[in-house]
Amino acid sequence: MADTSRAQLYYLAESAWGVTPAAALHELRFTRESLGYNITTTVSQEVRSDRQIADLIQTGGQASGGFDFELSYGSYDALLAAALFSTWGPAVAITESDDIAASNAGSAFTSSSTDFTSAGLSVGQWIKVSGFAAGSAANDGYYKVTSIAAGSLGVTPAPSSDEAAGGLTISIGGSLLRNGVTETSFTLEKLFSDVGKYVAFTGMVPGGMALSIATGNLLTGSFSFTGKSGVLSDASVGIGPASAASVAPVLNAVDHVGEIREAGALLPSGAVQSLSLNLNNNLRGIQAVGSLGSVDIGVGRCNVAGSVVVYFSDGTLYRKYLENTPTDLSFRTTDADGNSYVFTLPRVKFTQGSVVAGGADQDVLANLSFQALRDPSTGCTFQIDRIAA
Repeated sequence: MADTSRAQLYYLAESAWGVTPAAALHELRFTRESLGYNITTTVSQEVRSDRQIADLIQTGGQASGGFDFELSYGSYDALLAAALFSTWGPAVAITESDDIAASNAGSAFTSSSTDFTSAGLSVGQWIKVSGFAAGSAANDGYYKVTSIAAGSLGVTPAPSSDEAAGGLTISIGGSLLRNGVTETSFTLEKLFSDVGKYVAFTGMVPGGMALSIATGNLLTGSFSFTGKSGVLSDASVGIGPASAASVAPVLNAVDHVGEIREAGALLPSGAVQSLSLNLNNNLRGIQAVGSLGSVDIGVGRCNVAGSVVVYFSDGTLYRKYLENTPTDLSFRTTDADGNSYVFTLPRVKFTQGSVVAGGADQDVLANLSFQALRDPSTGCTFQIDRIAA
């Protein structure tokens, strides 16, 4: 009999929906999975004199399900992009000597020869800046781009102090992902290695994604899919050995959440008890006469919602709920190797809110639910920045 401890998941991006490319699969890290091929059957209504049922006929089918994971850098980048119906932007990789300076008053990094407009940067993007020396490298860190000109890169927060470029080699890096309209499908395969059986699912489009941060827990998430069909086999659909999964450390909510921001401002340390978000692409399997299984996947709106629980102090967030005031939310994770993600919802409104004294000897918590909306400045609802160490 098969044991769950001997199971493994793999994935491979498809170039044509429902068709597995002739290539090696990629190993996936996961904590549980629910992938399956759900077949609809219909009982024959023929009337027989012996009172027996004549047949059970397959009349429909659809592959669906997903898997849960513990977030680690680089492990799910292809799936993150597919869940946002987009692709990662070009990696920004600026490294210049004796050229880039910091301006506190101008809230910018300036240059005499670097053309920031040709570096692949976008307004609203998060970047990492390194190489400054003054004040124990106080100007190094993470910044959000507010403006881009040939010799000036506006950022927030402002650099800590003015610092000249002489004698410094400054590096600026990052890569941007924003939700879009480009569909990517995958072949997903699970292996039960102790019994030598494979189940491959084709045409699997990410229909949902969830992320969760909670006090005292790991950073966890899930992907869900809607697809075409599933096949049981004694051999893998992949060609050659699968590529190994990343070995990046798992992120936790104690050491690896660098900061949480609301309305661009850093929330006080210890203000947030939990934060979760859910993306739903509102997919639907399209059925047609003559085919068992979906013949295509219909795509709906990109709906991103979530909740945040904060220790009640000044009532700022609760007031925004009461007054229907838009704001933004972002949080940065950085693993032990220095690799980071920044997850940003550039425009949200709170849909529900409560501040309740639940009983004696308890903390008062503000529980708020939110809906992410299209941000006119960036043109997106959900943004992820990837920043290598």
